[in-house]
Amino acid sequence: MTETAPGAGPRVFEVGPDRVTFGATEAVIEAKHALPDWDVREINHVPVYVQDRKFYLVAKTKAEAPYAVRYLLKPWPEYQATNANGFLTYDADVVGARDAQLRAGQVDDVGHAFLMPIYPVLGLLWSGAQKRLVRFGFVPHAITGFSIFVTFSLVFGQTVFALILLNSSFRVGQVIVGGFLRAMANSDHLVWGPFALSVTLLDILLLVMLIVDTLVRYSLYMRDDQWAGGFFEWIVPHRKPKAATAPRGVAPQT
Repeated sequence: MTETAPGAGPRVFEVGPDRVTFGATEAVIEAKHALPDWDVREINHVPVYVQDRKFYLVAKTKAEAPYAVRYLLKPWPEYQATNANGFLTYDADVVGARDAQLRAGQVDDVGHAFLMPIYPVLGLLWSGAQKRLVRFGFVPHAITGFSIFVTFSLVFGQTVFALILLNSSFRVGQVIVGGFLRAMANSDHLVWGPFALSVTLLDILLLVMLIVDTLVRYSLYMRDDQWAGGFFEWIVPHRKPKAATAPRGVAPQT
């Protein structure tokens, strides 16, 4: 908190990026950003404490740059009562918390924009990762549902690729079986050192996994309107929370 104009006239000081002016009959806060829950009331005014002085909010208007909002406060009448719940405080901690929340919100907005291009595959992440995406505006149940549609589309696409390859086989006189992987591979096997894996076998395994995952996750998704789970997460059993045990000598309640 920095005082910028001491003297007999209005006292002006800064609280973070805000400017506060104390006059004889009023106080003015020119805020860089709006303060949460600071709304003008006709009745049941909320007490506002600024430097141990008690005020109530009279007006909230747009401020001149570089400030965003101008708050006009009047001293709290000595015998005035209110039914408002709680009170408001204005100090460096409140301003700091407001600005920190704004910065966090800006980071979340950037994260949301960055993740949107890969939205279709976010639901393939397991539920722990999906829950961490809530801060960026993604609902686990919703992205799980969309990912189920994605896996269904992959099943359909894998089948289409297999039919296309079979059709090509008849034309060239060589049987070619597979799907996505076979269409992109240059040979019938993927070789890693001494190991060689059949691309056709991998394509069949991928198709089976996609079909099974789509069916199981879709049944779980339709059964529970809050369920969320990633690709093949259902193979891991989820532990139920243990029931609280009664102290020794005390019978559990039923």
